[in-house]
Amino acid sequence: MLRSWVLDEESGITMDMVNYGRLLKLLPDKIVNNLEKARLERVGVGPILKAGLGFQETLSSVIVDGTAIASSSAEARLVPALSLPANYLAPGGLPGRTLRMTVRGRITTLTTAATLTYRWRDGATDVFTNTLAASGAVTMDTTVQTATMFKLDCDLVVRAVGSAGTVFVVGDTSTAAAAFTLANATAAFMGSAGSATPATVALDTTAVHYFNWTAQWSLTTAYSIQAHTAIFEAMN
Repeated sequence: MLRSWVLDEESGITMDMVNYGRLLKLLPDKIVNNLEKARLERVGVGPILKAGLGFQETLSSVIVDGTAIASSSAEARLVPALSLPANYLAPGGLPGRTLRMTVRGRITTLTTAATLTYRWRDGATDVFTNTLAASGAVTMDTTVQTATMFKLDCDLVVRAVGSAGTVFVVGDTSTAAAAFTLANATAAFMGSAGSATPATVALDTTAVHYFNWTAQWSLTTAYSIQAHTAIFEAMN
């Protein structure tokens, strides 16, 4: 009976998060805790999907190469922005929404040891404003690299909802085009303060959001980075 009450009538599969939020207010604490643990923990994804109490979906996956960022020191997007509707980050008015972003592509470098900085940006429109996560300045190796692959991964968890909501975002990046140094191993991690100690970021979960994934070279010479795949997923 409970499963039928929170089932999305249109899809017959996914969960009606508004009804789910109401349900949590009615059930005993022990049952609420068990439901939320199953919903939020990855080990609970399979049982939740089978029970019709949740979903995991791909929100965006590019099917063409991103525009190469080449011969420029300006910050630019790796792939087109992803727009999320108002209140998407707070289903049922609850925290815990978890998003995952992965980007893969290639890098070409010269011998002048330019640095590369990655950022996950957020804005009310398709502009680079709020920084959710950024890497440090990763120094490229002085040996020329041609079409060497890179990867970029970040996870976002909503910690508080509403106009004064917060998210925590951490991630990392790697490429064989970077110099193999301790400094680069540190700079490759991504957080709200770059590769320094991460912290929560203020984010209005009731608003529309445009997410951008950007890269920025330190030199204007012929360094290049281009994304080939970019997958953005809702994990719950």
